[in-house]
Amino acid sequence: MEDDYYIDLSRITLQDYEKQLATAELLPSRRILQEELHPRFDCLRAQGFQVLSQLLAALKTPPKIKALAQKSGLPEEYLVILKREINSSLPKPVDLADFPGLDPETVSKLALLGIANTRQLFARVKNAADRQALGEETGIPAQEILELTRLTDVCRIKWVGANFARLLVDSDWDTVEKVAQASYPQLHEQLVRINAAKQYFKGMFGLNDTKLCVLAARDVPRAIRY
Repeated sequence: MEDDYYIDLSRITLQDYEKQLATAELLPSRRILQEELHPRFDCLRAQGFQVLSQLLAALKTPPKIKALAQKSGLPEEYLVILKREINSSLPKPVDLADFPGLDPETVSKLALLGIANTRQLFARVKNAADRQALGEETGIPAQEILELTRLTDVCRIKWVGANFARLLVDSDWDTVEKVAQASYPQLHEQLVRINAAKQYFKGMFGLNDTKLCVLAARDVPRAIRY
């Protein structure tokens, strides 16, 4: 699979990530990450970690987390939450069948090619030539391929699942690049209006949630060309 579906953690240094965390709008349950931020990251650097991919590998399993906590003196709870925050930048692929409004026949045609989720679809829709080839191979109309492309694109944003992705694609901000440049009050207002009419998203999302979405989109690689 193409690496640029996700943020490249091997290119983000601990120093850069520390700066991001210092000013980040974190979920309440993760604000512990901003406490004693500099000394804790100094401690991680002293353990030999230079980039996020190295650190995430060391936090991969509970036994590894426990071992790092004992070796570094950092609280195990802190390391667990740090792992969750880093992993949230690598959202799980969304099953195509979970998107509201898609034609089941379209989902079935893609499944025959082994394409069942956004990560698998991503490599086949990154540019116009790719999308045209996929349409010719499957018989799926170009407009549906483009719709699936936009859904795949916005699902690479932290915390965006199938229903929220549908909301974004039905709005004026239907790509990662557009979300990243959005005025979050305007985006929130439009998403609330669309959701009231179409009821895609049953959970509650506030202005701050929309702000977090806009900020998260700024870190996602601009890998799809329209």
